[in-house]
Amino acid sequence: MFQRFSDQARRVIVLTQEEARLHGHNYIGAEHILLAILVACETGSAATTTRALAHLGIDPPEARARLDEALGTAELVTTTHIPFTKQAKTVLENSLREAQALNHEHIEPSHLLLALTKVATDEPETAAGTAIRTLGFTYEDLRKAFRSAAESWVSQPQLFYSKQARRALTQAHREAHETDSATVDIGHVLLGVLAMDDASVRPALDALGIDPEQLAIEVRNHLPRQD
Repeated sequence: MFQRFSDQARRVIVLTQEEARLHGHNYIGAEHILLAILVACETGSAATTTRALAHLGIDPPEARARLDEALGTAELVTTTHIPFTKQAKTVLENSLREAQALNHEHIEPSHLLLALTKVATDEPETAAGTAIRTLGFTYEDLRKAFRSAAESWVSQPQLFYSKQARRALTQAHREAHETDSATVDIGHVLLGVLAMDDASVRPALDALGIDPEQLAIEVRNHLPRQD
């Protein structure tokens, strides 16, 4: 089945393992898939899903912070392969059905989210159900949001993050984790940009006489930290 996954959807699957490890869990559940989808939205690799969530009034970083808090963190440290739960496997299987229902050739993060929400709706007392209730939308809400997002996007040019921009956003996530932050803040994004040897940012800083390393130190000193 994974051969039908787009690069963006494959990235989500990789991120599920990272999310499970960050929470000290020795399994990958539907809730970890949801977290991974939100991370993909934050880093610009799930544009369609981001637009749909915007129609529902959902901000991915804020939603991720709420889910992180709801899930909590266990003490278990997992270094070996982490298996998918039965419910997570159902989400993966149903994502293909969601793609086929829309006549789409590949499985995207949007299909994963639709499948996850459907499972959560059918099984409201499970971890997936709890996670979706935290965000406050239903399967039908999401389907309508995807239709609205598609209609509003038809006449607009689609923009993508460059490789350098994606690297900067990935670094911003690392900075957030290192400062024990529940969210990726503007300061983390700035640190991500400063970590890149960018052809436009570096010369601009040099022209202003700003030392990027010193600026990064100052930004870290002023970042909010969790107690």
